[in-house]
Amino acid sequence: MDFDAVVVGAGHAGIEAGLALARMGFQTLLITQSLDTIGRMSCNPAVGGLAKGNMVREIDALGGEMGRLIDATMIQFRVLNRSRGPAVQAPRAQADKLAYAVLARKTLEGQKNLTLFMDTVSDFLLNADQTAVEGVVTERGKRFSSKVVVLTTGTFLAGKLFVGEWSAPGGRLGEPSAYGLDRRLRELGFKVGRLKTGTPARVKRSSLDFSKMEAQFGDEDIVPFSFGSLNVERSQLPCYITYTNERTHQVLKDNLHRSPLYSGKIVGNGPRYCPSIEDKVVK
Repeated sequence: MDFDAVVVGAGHAGIEAGLALARMGFQTLLITQSLDTIGRMSCNPAVGGLAKGNMVREIDALGGEMGRLIDATMIQFRVLNRSRGPAVQAPRAQADKLAYAVLARKTLEGQKNLTLFMDTVSDFLLNADQTAVEGVVTERGKRFSSKVVVLTTGTFLAGKLFVGEWSAPGGRLGEPSAYGLDRRLRELGFKVGRLKTGTPARVKRSSLDFSKMEAQFGDEDIVPFSFGSLNVERSQLPCYITYTNERTHQVLKDNLHRSPLYSGKIVGNGPRYCPSIEDKVVK
């Protein structure tokens, strides 16, 4: 065997899987389409929130890395639902998304028993009777044998991008999706679907009038996500709140037929607690 384990994909799940295996003493290969996008935050650059904040601390308790990464790179911290009881309160931090990704890669590169490799996995190596996976094959023809293969492909596996009425294959804007492995999984009898995420538009800072927005500052007392962080002292930046109005809602209603959520291009249920703006208006 070339490795004890192969992890496919180096997003947040892949980072944790690769580190966990390596720290347990297994020779681990982590394969990603680009070493420059390890741990990149696609959407709102935040860690934690309702339910998710507790999950980050559980990951940390099991030896995971996300809590330490966000403690070192946060630019704002807040406890959500602070006015309510402790049972529904949740920690959330906004991240410096570039610093987070840089630190994630540095952590992986310094981890004993962990090897990084840049390529796209397109097929599996199977045993003689095709009942067990024994490794992976990449687009460039590299073959890596292993005892275990862990898939953490996220939105990149046969991913599609939608921007209004335009759509194209892609895992993230400007980055290709991963094809081949999805077809192989179907051939082996697995059901393959897609994970949906909606990404807000990026706007130019100089085009914004912050005087018409409501500043939302972070909490002065930062509660670390990692149990290993005795305290976190970070300079914080404010967020800014804006509001929609009836005119905004009418524009959305008049153009619902152009939204992939309502034109039939996207089929399925969106995230419950982070719906798209047109969903909020309709529902």
